[in-house]
Amino acid sequence: MTGFAGRLKVNRPLRIAVLAVTFVLPLTNVLSGAIVVLMARAAGARTAAIDVGAASALLAVLVQLTNGSPTMAAIGAGALWGGALVSGLLLRRFRSVDLAAQLLVLLAVSGVLLASAVIPDARAHWQPLLEALIQAAGLPQVNGLPDGWLATLAALMHGVIGASLLSTLLMAVVLGLWLDPEGEGAEWRRRCLQLRLGRVLSIGLALAVVLMLAGSVALGGGLLIVFGTGFAAQGLAVLHWTAEERAWPRIWPLALYGLLLLGAPVAGFLLLALALAGLVDNGVSLRRQRRDVV
Repeated sequence: MTGFAGRLKVNRPLRIAVLAVTFVLPLTNVLSGAIVVLMARAAGARTAAIDVGAASALLAVLVQLTNGSPTMAAIGAGALWGGALVSGLLLRRFRSVDLAAQLLVLLAVSGVLLASAVIPDARAHWQPLLEALIQAAGLPQVNGLPDGWLATLAALMHGVIGASLLSTLLMAVVLGLWLDPEGEGAEWRRRCLQLRLGRVLSIGLALAVVLMLAGSVALGGGLLIVFGTGFAAQGLAVLHWTAEERAWPRIWPLALYGLLLLGAPVAGFLLLALALAGLVDNGVSLRRQRRDVV
């Protein structure tokens, strides 16, 4: 992987092609974001911006050839690559994983607020689209779903999309740091394991809960999903730190990530537990070495 990352770093045409293609292909857009993080951190804003501009032009051609939606591709690529570019530049200047993650959470929150202003009635906008998607995919008919399930999901779609993009960008930051053939792997890994979002974002989560209790389910719930995703990342850092500190068997990640594949109920419960762990760690550190405990 280091050899591949090294070729990406010195070969601009290859880098631009991989950027565009990995964005179009399913399940690979995190690699696309990681490449932008890598170049922004290693080479600076100018080089990364040129790469993104050239990849955007190539992406437009690929979307036309595959009969995709140019508008949706442009919005998606702009959000992903823009967030990755900003993250890489923050890592380059301040060398802080915390700051990059905090900004990504705030950008996702801003996206939810903007979407709520542009599309105030999320349920009315998203429910017909979700129904059409379910039918086009050949999934069980809409009337076979639990009562109110689809309407609730539609109301929360601004937050679901924001949280999905946030999780992709957080993974891109970690992968971008790991890909750098000249990076300080051990130091960056330590900083990822020490990820802390800060108490200001804890206050933001509390305000989202207040909005929900006040009856603004769509906005409050959407923001809560985004904040919860950020704190789930911190909870995951706590778990990985604990595994390393306690010398858990190396196979343990298979159990954790295997649970995420068992279905939405199990994955949802696990992510909620991670988010709660991250939130608690924000106020009372859960990452204390054994020698620090009396």
